Amino acid sequence: FRELAMTRPPTVSVLTTCYNRQAYLGQAIESVLASNFEDFEYIIVDDGSSDNSVEIAQRYAAADPRIRVYVNETNLGDYPNRNRAASFARGTYIKYVDSDDIIFPHGLQVMVECMRRFPDAALGLCRPSDGVRPYPYSLHPAEAYRRHFFGDGLFSYGPLASIICRASFEAIGGFSGRRYLGDTELWFGLARRQPIVLMVEGLTW
Repeated sequence: FRELAMTRPPTVSVLTTCYNRQAYLGQAIESVLASNFEDFEYIIVDDGSSDNSVEIAQRYAAADPRIRVYVNETNLGDYPNRNRAASFARGTYIKYVDSDDIIFPHGLQVMVECMRRFPDAALGLCRPSDGVRPYPYSLHPAEAYRRHFFGDGLFSYGPLASIICRASFEAIGGFSGRRYLGDTELWFGLARRQPIVLMVEGLTW
């Protein structure tokens, strides 16, 4: 299965950007590799770490052909490096797992199933239940904006709580590169164009 995955685009591109995270990176990588959903590629982009982060990533890559490691010659910073990681992606969906984060074994499977139920969606977000509508469900742009501004701050969650349609990400040019709140800005941009999917939380930590 893994050899086949190398010859065709995978369903998911898992992206980890890293800068001096040797204490946490191994745990993040192992959480991805423990996924019960195996149709993914795993792209790790190091932003010029001065610790052993690159060596740790390369050690895992040597043992699993789904992993590719890239090292930036100069430090790009957070959001530009996220864009660089996405530029290597081949999957239908992009899933960021930061170098100090964990995704649970069922996380990718649930996210992909939810997105497949709503193929016109640009973005999936994990959110606490409102106790009214069962997950997953989609919101059209106007509904999503209303919920953010007049409800529970829908777009206030970071990349770990999301899964993104790669075509939609590329259509708006990815992250703008602004230093702060780039993820919230991206959610606004995606939700302005297409529906979004809300799904159960507890898939990541």
